[in-house]
Amino acid sequence: MNLIVDSQYFGFGAALSAAIFWSIAVIIFKSASEEISPFLITALKNTIATICFIFLFYFTDISIWYDGFDKLDYFKILVSGILGMGLADVIFLYALSKIGANRIALINCFEPVVIYILSFLFLNTVLSNQQFFGFMIVVIAILIINYEKDMDDIDPNLKRQGIMLQITAVVLSSIGIVLIKPVLSKVSGQINIQLWVTAFRLLPGVFVAWIIFLFQKNKIKLLQPLKKSSIIKKIIISSGLGTFVALSFWIIGYANIKHPPVASILGQTSVIFIIALSWVFLKEKITSIRLIAMFFALVGVCLTIYN
Repeated sequence: MNLIVDSQYFGFGAALSAAIFWSIAVIIFKSASEEISPFLITALKNTIATICFIFLFYFTDISIWYDGFDKLDYFKILVSGILGMGLADVIFLYALSKIGANRIALINCFEPVVIYILSFLFLNTVLSNQQFFGFMIVVIAILIINYEKDMDDIDPNLKRQGIMLQITAVVLSSIGIVLIKPVLSKVSGQINIQLWVTAFRLLPGVFVAWIIFLFQKNKIKLLQPLKKSSIIKKIIISSGLGTFVALSFWIIGYANIKHPPVASILGQTSVIFIIALSWVFLKEKITSIRLIAMFFALVGVCLTIYN
């Protein structure tokens, strides 16, 4: 096991696994959001994932509390959870319900840009020339997709609102993940502690999501869709795959990849899977321009890996 964890490709594999599982979860979240409030989805998915972590810790003998960090580290994890698992997730799912999985995935690919800037400013992270070139190719690919003409497919004002909301979610999420990079670096290679950080970071996300939901004026009415077993199944499956499995892989990958922007770029390969899956299952449009952009994104990702 240690040989696997110490491998330079372990972090890459974990980040890519996170992208795949998250893509599947996003498609299910989008399907569910057509019948249930994104505010309720966020609260439920975080709660379900927390329960999954509790069972995981129990059956794998992972301690329910880790006391190896200092007070500032715990504070960073909590703030990261509030920003990333609370506020950013609520905004993300709300935007998802408005402009679709396809566009959300594309906008979300700007996250590497934000993380790169934040990592440069606060973590003194510098990419190699090849990695930076790959990084720029990914950004160009996303710009190609985002400037695609689609006025006949969505109201421009709705699209603009959704884009601004998702950009806000990306910024909040990026701040949260960069904030805990120094904490994760202290436990690099210790999967059990990384999973504990993932779960501990999720807790404030649970409280924030439920507080936001409880402030909704029509919260009783918003609970009505839960009477349908099909909705409950979608929430449980997407929460398990997305907030539990994908989030775990993401944190593990992020902890075991030296440069945060590289981890972020690998995580954003989910755009490829989301576009494909949304076309198949949600009947969202996929064009030749998007296929070309996805090809460039893949090339950029490969350049970041093979340094």
